[in-house]
Amino acid sequence: MKRFTIVTASLSLLLLLSSCENFFDVRPGNAIEEDDFFQNREDLNASAVGMYEALSGEVHKFLLWGDARADMVTTGQDDPDPYINEFVLNNVSASNPYTDYSGLYRTIARCNRQLEKVYEVAALDDKMLERDAGAYYGEALLLRALCYYMLVRTYDQFPLITSDYSEDIRFVNEQGDTVSRSTIALSADEIRGLYNMPSGKQEVWQLIYNDVLTVLGILPLNYQWNRNNLPAQERYGRVSQPLASTLAAEVALWLGEYRSASAFANSPILNHQHSLGSSGTWPNQFTSSYASAHSLFLLGYKYSNSFETNRLQEFTSSLRADGGKYYLKPVSHVVDSIFSHEDENADIRTQFSYKAIGADTVIWKYIGLDNVSSRRPPYESSASWQVYRSADAYMLKALASLMLNDYATAFNFVNMIREARGLEELLPEETDYTNKELMMNMIFRERAREFAFEGKRWYDLMLWTELSGRNMLAEKVAEKYPESQRAERKAYLEQESNWYLPIDARLWQ
Repeated sequence: MKRFTIVTASLSLLLLLSSCENFFDVRPGNAIEEDDFFQNREDLNASAVGMYEALSGEVHKFLLWGDARADMVTTGQDDPDPYINEFVLNNVSASNPYTDYSGLYRTIARCNRQLEKVYEVAALDDKMLERDAGAYYGEALLLRALCYYMLVRTYDQFPLITSDYSEDIRFVNEQGDTVSRSTIALSADEIRGLYNMPSGKQEVWQLIYNDVLTVLGILPLNYQWNRNNLPAQERYGRVSQPLASTLAAEVALWLGEYRSASAFANSPILNHQHSLGSSGTWPNQFTSSYASAHSLFLLGYKYSNSFETNRLQEFTSSLRADGGKYYLKPVSHVVDSIFSHEDENADIRTQFSYKAIGADTVIWKYIGLDNVSSRRPPYESSASWQVYRSADAYMLKALASLMLNDYATAFNFVNMIREARGLEELLPEETDYTNKELMMNMIFRERAREFAFEGKRWYDLMLWTELSGRNMLAEKVAEKYPESQRAERKAYLEQESNWYLPIDARLWQ
C-alpha cells in the first residue's frame, strides 16, 4: 500500500481530544421550488433527512463491495448470477451494474446543496443559533466525507465534486461564452467540465481527513436536531460527532497517524449515549428497525412506514418463498476457522451471524429475528445496515495502541469486546500479547467476528496489509477458493491495482 502524508492544521483539536447527469439529479420534477423551500430550520432538517435516502437503496452493493470479494463470502446458487459471481471471483467487469456508484454521488450532490444553503437559511431564520447552523453544516460535510471514504477505498479513479451543481449555474462553454443554465439540463459533455478528477488518491485522503477534522470543530456533541429527546431514528440514523471521531480515528490509522487515531477513538468510547452493549442485546442491531446504544450510524428501514425495505433478504435467504435468491452465503471452512466454536454457546456472534439450516449455510443477520430459528416474514427485508458501531471505536483503539507498541492497552480492549459478547477474558499470563503479529491477527479476527457480513471485511484486509507490511488481502482471500485456484488468485491479488473496482470510463471521459 502507498503511504499518504497529510498535513493539517489540527494540532489544537488533537490536543483537545487527547484530553453522469443522474448523479446530479437530486430533485424530482414536482418538487417545491428552492426559493420557496429553504426558508427556516425546519426546511433544513427536511433537506438533511433527504441526504440519506440515496444511500438506503445501495446497501446490497456495499455487501458486494466489502464482503463478496473477501474471504468469508461466496455464491449460494448452483448456477450463480454472472454479475454477482464476478465479485466472488474477483473478476469484476466495468459493465457490471453493481459497480454503479451513482447512489454515492446523489448523496454527495445533496450534501453539497445543503452546505451551500445552511448559512443562507441561518440569515433568514432568526431562531437558528450559530450552533444549529454548525450542526447542519457539519452533518452534510461528514456525510460527504463518508461517501468519499467509501469511494477512495473501492475505486481507483473517480471525480471529486465539492460544489452544488443542482441549481442554475454559470460556466464558460466551448465557444468561450459565459452562459447560465440548470445543471439538470446540461449534456453529459457539459457536466464533465464541472468536476475535478483528482491527480492522485492523496488529494482525496486530504479532503476526507480535513473535512472530518472540520466537523469535529463545529458539530456539537450529542446534538438534538429537534431540541427534544431524540428518537432512535435520528440518534443513530443520522451522522454525529461520535461518528466523526470514529471516522477520524480510522482515517488516521490508514495515514499512519497512530497517536491521532488513539486520541480520536477516546471520544466515542467515553460517550455515555453509546456503548458496547451486552451479548443479550447484540442481535437487536439487526432485528429491530433501529438499534440502541450499540450504533453510531446506521441506515434503518421500517416496513410499517411505507414498506421501507432493502435487498438484503433477497441476497442472503435460501428460501424463495421469502423472496430469497441466495446470491451470497458464508464460506464454511473460512468462517469456521474465524468463529470460535469451542465457545459457540457463549459467543452471541457465532449464534447469530450465520447458521446451517438443512443443507444450506446462510448469513443469518439479515433474515433472522432471534438467535435460534425465527425468521423475518416473507419480503419484509428491513434489517438495519450498520455503518459504524461503538465496537468500531474499541477496535480502532486496540489497533492504534498496538501500532504505538502499547500492548497492554491493545490487549485490554480486545478483552472488553470479548467479554461484552459472552466470552471469557484472555489471561495475560497465557497470551503472548507483546507479540505484535499475534495481536494484530487477534484484533482482525475479532473484527471479522464482530462485523461479519457488514461490508467491512475487504477494507479490513486492505488495512491489515497496510499496517503489517504483508499482503494479508491476497493471503486471506485466496483461501476461499478451491485449492487448484488459490495460487493463481493469490498472484492476481498481490497486485494492488487489482483491489479496486472498475467503472465504465465513458462516464467521465
